[in-house]
Amino acid sequence: MRKPILTTLSAAALLLAAAAVPSAAAPARTTTLVAVVCVGSDTTNYDPGLRTFSQTVDTYGTDEGHSCTGVGRISGLNSFTASFTGHYTASCVSPIQAGSGTEVLTWNDGTTSTWSWSSTVATNSAGQLVGTYDGPITAGRYSGANLNNTDVEPNTNVTACFSAPGLTQTTGTATWTFTDI
Repeated sequence: MRKPILTTLSAAALLLAAAAVPSAAAPARTTTLVAVVCVGSDTTNYDPGLRTFSQTVDTYGTDEGHSCTGVGRISGLNSFTASFTGHYTASCVSPIQAGSGTEVLTWNDGTTSTWSWSSTVATNSAGQLVGTYDGPITAGRYSGANLNNTDVEPNTNVTACFSAPGLTQTTGTATWTFTDI
């Protein structure tokens, strides 16, 4: 039996109208506002230098963020530096490791932000290593905000991996994004 077209259209209209009415049980959606973005660099030193095989290394280096802009930027805070250290197993194939830690960012006015981060690592199709670090600012400037840092380190000077002292330093670009300010 064939249904009249008007009945089918009326049923479809009723379903669309019901779908447009918000449900009381539907959870509220939250929106993350990108408030401050800084660009900069990441330099990591390895001791001993990275080789083609895995070994335990000590790392130390500097993160820098410059040209900070955005609607949530605190007036006068334009740049920061942060030193870091680490101790883990690495090689030229895998110089950046997933993990967690704390880093203190020192702003250009001498104030600080304490950042508690965790990281993941991926390799993109161009052969660059991409490290992603994410976590809350736990103290100081921007306390309570979330900070995401993405470092891109090109695989350069690979020949250093084949003999001592190995690859002793990597440098890449960094983007720092503060949200939920």
